[in-house]
Parts: sequence; C-alpha cells; structure tokens
Amino acid sequence: MAARIDLGKVALGAFLIPWWNRRAFARALAVPLLALAALMLSWYYAKAYVPTWAGWVLYVVYWALFGLFAVTTHRLVLLDPAAVAARSVPRWSKRETRFFLRLVAVGVVFAAVTWATLAVLINAWAAFHESLDPETFELMGFAARVPAIYSFGRFCLVFPATAVDRETGLKWAWRLSQGNGWRLFILVGVLPWIFSYALGLLYREDPTVPETIVLTVVGIALFVVEIAAISLSYRELTRDEA
Repeated sequence: MAARIDLGKVALGAFLIPWWNRRAFARALAVPLLALAALMLSWYYAKAYVPTWAGWVLYVVYWALFGLFAVTTHRLVLLDPAAVAARSVPRWSKRETRFFLRLVAVGVVFAAVTWATLAVLINAWAAFHESLDPETFELMGFAARVPAIYSFGRFCLVFPATAVDRETGLKWAWRLSQGNGWRLFILVGVLPWIFSYALGLLYREDPTVPETIVLTVVGIALFVVEIAAISLSYRELTRDEA
C-alpha cells in the first residue's frame, strides 16, 4: 500500500523546522531572499519604463533566483542545516541547472493543462450560449487551474529529489505521489492561497515604500514554509527507502 502524507504533520513541520533552525535558514537564505526582493521591488516600481524584451529577461532571472532559493531551502530541510548554511552565498552548479530545467518542465505542464481545460470549458459553454461574459470567463479560469494545480502537486516531488542530487524524473514523481494527489493539492494550492490572501489583507491602496518593502520580504519568506511542505511530503513518501 502506498504511503500516505500526514497533512497535519507536514503543515506543522513546515513552520517548525525553519523556526527551530532559524539561524541556519537565515544565514543560507539571506542572499537569495534579498536578491529576489530587490528584483521584485525594481519591477514593481519600474515596470512602466521597462521594454517588453527586458521584462522577459527579468522573468527568467526571477525564476533562476527562485530556483536557487528553493534548492537551498530543500537542502536545509532534508539535510544537515548547519552544513548547508556553512556557505552563506549560494553558488550556481549543475544541481541548480537541473532544478531550473525541471521547474520549467513542470511549469510548461501547468500551463498546458490550464489552457487545455480552459479550451474545453469555453467550447462547452459555446455549444449552449452565444456569448461569454467576463465573470463567467474568470470563473472558468479559476476552474481550469484546479487540474493544473493537481498535476503540479503530483510532479512537485521531483524538486526536493533534485535538490538532494537524486536521479529522478517527472514519471518517477507521478508514481511516488500516487494516492496523495489531493493531499499535495492542498499543500501546493490551498496553503499558498491562504498566505496570499492573508498578505492581501495587509496591503492598502498607495502603500508607502517601507510598507511595500516589508510585505515583499515577508511574502518571499513565506516561500520557505511552502517549499518546506514539499520537502517534508517527499520525506514522508520516501521514508522506507534506503
């Protein structure tokens, strides 16, 4: 029988492990966190003046920095935090390249599932209605993300495996996550939504620069909890392996 993810254990651990090892996490993640924050703030304040091609370049740079941040977080959770934090400035290696490529691959799957589902919904609607109002289209977009997030949850176990240098692939991740699809859906879909909603309550119209900086840093810091939840899910499902 396939192992089952204990949602309560994973969710609690995703908060407690970074807290228990806060010095190691702070030391190892300070540089990539600040780099991500600087990029996001620069884009927020200067996007009206940035040409389209530069925007795409910054988009790629953002995901590369996020990959560096995620690899470090996975290793902090799954390996010895003190040893991982010995290097305060993370470096780009073959590990990060593999991680980035798999991040792109899973992102392509996410986009493909979203657009395919949306196309089916739109065609089904067109068979019985002459027009599509914006509210219905927005609702369809929300519904289309459900199977996309589910597929992301099934594939996301490839990320911690890659971060600890395990030779795996998307097919392996899909098999490993069998029987835990909706549990992973909650961890990679519902948990980030809760964080996003909570942060949204703190935003106000025309925020000051210090407010924007603080909320941006807090939002990136919450990535640690989300990534840790994936790491702990991987650990739960591979605990009987050598």
